[in-house]
Amino acid sequence: MLAGELYNAFTPQLLSERAACRELIYDFNSTRPNEAEKRDEIIRKLFGQFGSNSVIETPFKCDYGYNIYWGENSFANFN
Repeated sequence: MLAGELYNAFTPQLLSERAACRELIYDFNSTRPNEAEKRDEIIRKLFGQFGSNSVIETPFKCDYGYNIYWGENSFANFN
């Protein structure tokens, strides 16, 4: 996958990792607008790195999350 080669997306490990990611994404996307700290906490569990003073608006989707390294002082709007 990371090496750009074919891989089996249905191994027990990858199925489990995607399921865990979807749980966190569900929690993230279900937060109220005034729960910025909660969203920040969730995204830090999900991403490999999440820079300070950064925002990702909901809804957000990804498959694994741990391969995402997000820089500082950045903003991503919804969808």
